[in-house]
Amino acid sequence: MFKINFIYKNIKKFFINLKKKKYLLNIIFFKKLFINLKKKKYLLNMIFFKKLFFLKKKKIKKILNLKKFIKNNLKKKKKNNYIIKWIYKNYLKKINKNLKLIILKMPNFIHFIIIRKNILIKKYIYKNNNNKKKIKNKIFNLKKSNEIAGRGFSYISQPLSILYLKLENYILNSYINENNYKYIIVPQILKFKSLLNSCQIPKFIKKLFIIKNSKKIKYLIPTSEVSLINFMYNKKIESKFIPLKFISKTPCYRNENISYGKFNKGIIKQKQFDKIELINFIDYKKSYKYLKELIKNIEKIIKRFKINYRILKLSKKNISYISTVTYDIEIWLPSMENYCEISSCSNNENYQSLRSKIKYVQNNKIFYTHIINGTGLAVGRFFLSILENYFEKENSIKIPKILKKKFKNSNNLKF
Repeated sequence: MFKINFIYKNIKKFFINLKKKKYLLNIIFFKKLFINLKKKKYLLNMIFFKKLFFLKKKKIKKILNLKKFIKNNLKKKKKNNYIIKWIYKNYLKKINKNLKLIILKMPNFIHFIIIRKNILIKKYIYKNNNNKKKIKNKIFNLKKSNEIAGRGFSYISQPLSILYLKLENYILNSYINENNYKYIIVPQILKFKSLLNSCQIPKFIKKLFIIKNSKKIKYLIPTSEVSLINFMYNKKIESKFIPLKFISKTPCYRNENISYGKFNKGIIKQKQFDKIELINFIDYKKSYKYLKELIKNIEKIIKRFKINYRILKLSKKNISYISTVTYDIEIWLPSMENYCEISSCSNNENYQSLRSKIKYVQNNKIFYTHIINGTGLAVGRFFLSILENYFEKENSIKIPKILKKKFKNSNNLKF
């Protein structure tokens, strides 16, 4: 498979040429790049290269004009030599910064199997699950949370909060005991650099919550994926320890605009929500094999609760700029009369490991790890789907069979 290392090495050459004042573009590099892309059947985002060409032409013209200006003025006025040189150096710095921003915004290569439309891969429907009753938003005390914190937040009180907690613990225990995941408690406030390493910046910077303390600026995590990747920052792993499987449960903070409508009601879309994150650090040859395994592990949990769900392969428009392939698992919500995303599983290949310098050693050779990440389940949305699908009468829910032991074998839960 085509490696992104090839691009990064040549971009470094481009910077070196800028510093040496060699402004002629090496067209052979781009020709080779396009040939390799065609062979490997990857779809290239042309916007990056168009920006590079435009920026190069525009900035180099100004530099050449500055160069002429320096030559003309150095002979006449010796006093202004220092000022002119200072302007020239600072201008070169600005160009390097602009080029770095374009490189950081450059997306991952999309796999050739991805097309313009979402593809339905699987669909499971249970016959007994035809509940169309709707849960009232009073359960989540949305009026109270709007007064205190604003839109995008909610309260869950007892006894439903106990159901929420036991559901969360059951999901965590099943991944740790059945699939050999290592549980890690992670920091929820991070530095700018750590968000750069995990590729959340500069693309998602507008959706982050910023914390300012004196002169320091820090960020609340949008997902525990950021903390887990930085846990392995600048590390070399021995091949015998691969695959490394990590799991973490944290609240996630996203500063999103929440519009009105049935798809944003209740706890479907929030600014603070609980999520279980799964991350695998894998050998580059076996990454797609482990991606299928990760999806099967998530499916097992949903099947145990006997709720309708489906799996979609995302299109070019819907896929994240970080991933090569993404599969969304969506669960049925009667109140929406539609499916709602509950998990997103992606293979990012070596896109994140290149920035965060995560490598592994095999046969005395060093390789960049492939990173697979998936939502072990969005707890709030899964909890809401259980409430709606197991709803019986007013203020009464049927407890799923798997959780009955935790409620002393009682059949119903009244709230």
